[in-house]
Amino acid sequence: MLTVIATIASKNIDAEVVLTALENLQKYSRQEVGCLRYELSVKSDAQQTTYLVTEQWASDEHFESHKNEPHFKAFGTQVTGLLTSSNIDVYNTID
Repeated sequence: MLTVIATIASKNIDAEVVLTALENLQKYSRQEVGCLRYELSVKSDAQQTTYLVTEQWASDEHFESHKNEPHFKAFGTQVTGLLTSSNIDVYNTID
């Protein structure tokens, strides 16, 4: 099993567009085979909005498949030029 933690940020002026794109990504990702958990959290300050996405996938193969889904690619297109930072960490679960 994999745990994926993605942290992305945008200027507050772009926050609504980014949040809508993330909510769509969450909706469709939760329906994918192998998606065990997909949670979206958000916090804002005076200058930016930061989003935390926590995912759990049954296997590496499921996560790799996720990255090729149309809704994942659409998200990338929708937020191009709107993110001020992004970081994705992938962890292997210890049983």
